[in-house]
Amino acid sequence: MDKKKKFDVTAASLVDLKAELYRKQEEFKQDKLLKEAGAPFKAKPVNKKPNIWIKQNAGVLDRAGKDVEESIEEQKTLEKSKQRLEEKAKLYEQMTKGGLPDEETESMYLVDFTQKIFDKQKQLQALRESETAKKAAESEKDENAVPESEIPPPQNPDEEWVDYVDSLGRSRRCMKKDLSGLLALDKDLKGSRQDVGEKTLLSEDMRRELQRQQWEKEEEEAMSRPIGPMHYEDIRQNEARELGVGYFAFARDESARKKQIETLDMLRDQTMDQRTKREKLKKKRKAILSARLAKVRQRKMKKLKGDGIEDTEELPEQKEDEETEELTFTAAEPDVTHKEATCLRNKVEVVIQERKDTKPGVPHIREWDRGKELLFGHWSMNHPDPRDERPSEFAPPSEYYSDLKGSNNHGGWKKGHSRYSYQQTEQNGRQQNTNVEQDPSGRINSLDDMLSYYKHST
Repeated sequence: MDKKKKFDVTAASLVDLKAELYRKQEEFKQDKLLKEAGAPFKAKPVNKKPNIWIKQNAGVLDRAGKDVEESIEEQKTLEKSKQRLEEKAKLYEQMTKGGLPDEETESMYLVDFTQKIFDKQKQLQALRESETAKKAAESEKDENAVPESEIPPPQNPDEEWVDYVDSLGRSRRCMKKDLSGLLALDKDLKGSRQDVGEKTLLSEDMRRELQRQQWEKEEEEAMSRPIGPMHYEDIRQNEARELGVGYFAFARDESARKKQIETLDMLRDQTMDQRTKREKLKKKRKAILSARLAKVRQRKMKKLKGDGIEDTEELPEQKEDEETEELTFTAAEPDVTHKEATCLRNKVEVVIQERKDTKPGVPHIREWDRGKELLFGHWSMNHPDPRDERPSEFAPPSEYYSDLKGSNNHGGWKKGHSRYSYQQTEQNGRQQNTNVEQDPSGRINSLDDMLSYYKHST
């Protein structure tokens, strides 16, 4: 503090100072007297001036209460959201483990959790396989790394083990006697690798220069060619895209391209000709087969009906069908001949040969079946008739098969003009019916048999 500095003190300030000093002295005396008298000490009331920062605005407490209420509501919403998130986490864990009840609930979600499970299992399996492969490689490496102490000493100088590095940079160990042959093989391998990779061992500038020269050569060829249509092969420019099996790369030369197109057209025409001939042959075979079936049908009708009246009525219809088929074949022949006349001369003639070693209606005999006895269409019935073993009490009533004709001693069904009738012959006390003898022409011998036949057939 500067002593030379003078303070400007007024009389009022001095009076205030003396009064404050006197007050403090009086308080000190009173405190001293109270201590001597043994009176309890009382704290002096402090009358301080209230601070401006302690004073609160109006409505602060109300707003604080509202904030507390809002915080309680927020706490409730947070608890609800937390509970909902925990439920979602449990559901997701259940879905990732494949705990969905059925396919309908699985289709409700956009994520295929089943596929995710499979992918995870595949990843784990691949990781295990990689670890096992790594362990196997390490174990193999440890097995190959035989210490030099375990290698037996060589008995001859040629059996001494030596180490060398091949052309691929691998360290190898072999016997001294095999070293020359292995080095020769390594040298041949190194020479072949150099020949293959000779064009690839170029710098980027050299590669660009070669590519530029190739482009210039292609442009010169394009300029030298006459003006004409532009094809896809002219603008491919070594395209690496695979265009599939159906793509045919035509030549860029116009004359060679025309020859290729002519060859393809010729092959297509040959294919169409073969297809038409094959279809024609198929129709012809079908017509022959239908004629054979018609003849077989006629024979069956003759055997079943016994008279040829209806067969003769059907014959004209079959003749008309055969005539229409012949007309269709003759009408189709001029078109085929016209096409054959327009074909090119350099086409390969395709002839479809038919089998001529068999006769119509006779089955074909293979080479290894010649000389064997073959029975076509014969079948012998040597097994007993089960109707003979049937007891009489289980047989049908006698009214069903009385006065009917039969073809043999056993019961059987005989087909007439309008229905099938059953006939059974019984001997030794059973009902006996006379057998109707019928010649191949279908006539009945006796008059009684004829009357009974017409009686039951009409």
